[in-house]
Amino acid sequence: MRKNLSIALILLMVATYNCKKAPDAEKAEVSPEKESTEMAKPAGQPLKLDTTKSVIKWIGTKVTGRHNGIVKIKEGEVIVDGDKITGGSFVLDMTTIQDQSLEGELKQKLETHLKDTDFFEVSKFPEAKFVITSVEPQAEANQYKITGNLTMKDITKGISFTANINKNETKQPVSATANFNIDRQLWNIIYKGKADDLISNEINLDLDLKTAL
Repeated sequence: MRKNLSIALILLMVATYNCKKAPDAEKAEVSPEKESTEMAKPAGQPLKLDTTKSVIKWIGTKVTGRHNGIVKIKEGEVIVDGDKITGGSFVLDMTTIQDQSLEGELKQKLETHLKDTDFFEVSKFPEAKFVITSVEPQAEANQYKITGNLTMKDITKGISFTANINKNETKQPVSATANFNIDRQLWNIIYKGKADDLISNEINLDLDLKTAL
């Protein structure tokens, strides 16, 4: 019995050591949720996102490799005051989460698992949401530090990450991109995977947002 436990422990340690890392990307800064009472209503006018062209790509890694896919955006907007972005938000339709690394039965099986209680539990939490609380210009052209509240599985955490925002000739935002990693455990996504095929806690998110201009 002890020998079997020792072998299992060794396998677990090896799997943990060899677990592939998430893509080399900025790690989002995480902070407590910014309470609504602290959030002043942003000045400006809403500009809708083009949900047919906007998407969020994801990458998850494990010992034996990685999976990647997309989640569709249900709705969203940015608040624009002159040439400044003062706020905004977007809603993710978690029921649309797709894997793009597999085909056929394996693809269907993974997508079903991602939607189940081990991961995003979409029957109970069909949406995720991000609400911008501040946008700070950085030294590099078109680069901004975005801070906001990310809600998944009814858990909200403040996160900050770098985004590149492109504007047209009238200084209106036409697109935004960002690539960063988050720790899924902070949103109660704690499934570890199989003992010999552990899943990384970091998920890579690649945002590609376009406005309806």
